[in-house]
Amino acid sequence: MHQLFPRFVSDIDPVSVYASDSRIPHSNRPWLMLNMVTSADGATSSDGVSEGLSSPEDRRVFSALRAVADVILVAAETVRCEGYGPPKTSPEVAASRRDRNQSPRPRLAVVSGSLDLDFTAPLFADHPPPMLFTVADPPAHRLAQAEAAAEVHRVGDHQVDLAEVLRLIGQSGADVVLAEGGPSLNGQLLAAGLLDELCWTISPTLAGGDTSRMTRGAPPRLDRLRLDRVSAQDHTLFLRYLTH
Repeated sequence: MHQLFPRFVSDIDPVSVYASDSRIPHSNRPWLMLNMVTSADGATSSDGVSEGLSSPEDRRVFSALRAVADVILVAAETVRCEGYGPPKTSPEVAASRRDRNQSPRPRLAVVSGSLDLDFTAPLFADHPPPMLFTVADPPAHRLAQAEAAAEVHRVGDHQVDLAEVLRLIGQSGADVVLAEGGPSLNGQLLAAGLLDELCWTISPTLAGGDTSRMTRGAPPRLDRLRLDRVSAQDHTLFLRYLTH
């Protein structure tokens, strides 16, 4: 992988590069990154999942971003569609995280109003268990299952309050949160003005169809982004934008 902007650097290591970026938490919440892959024409999935848009280099960047995150934030629909399991790190990454006073691997946080999840899945056998954020009055029969399998927080009346989610995650000791979608969660984060960093992989593909954009459901807006870095490998672009 080569860095193209702000200056050309050949053969960069994504793990080292993303770990060296400055991410200063806010006074009331952690720094929030968003990582997504899309086709060149904006599709966020192929046949319902993102795997068809990905590549070995995209998976390297995906791992590099997870390597710097304290918590991975994801919506329940993405957990179901993408088959999420407990986050993993290599021994080398685990050691570098310890050197930065982080846990050996990031913790998962799931957003679900309905609690429509398989609580027998390996994801919920992790230690510590995932953080699970739901509404104030979720379905009672699922709430009991959720509380037996996860650290449950009820925030928001009809929709999970994402600002409160980040505040609570920050109280757990996290400085950096990585959001991995899907588009509805991304749209809510955008609408709440919570995004600090966008890491966007553009796959050299044209997908057609009518899949969702990177964000869905947010009111129209034009937030300006600042381009921080561009890297490339095998015709795939890796962009890092900052929101301020």
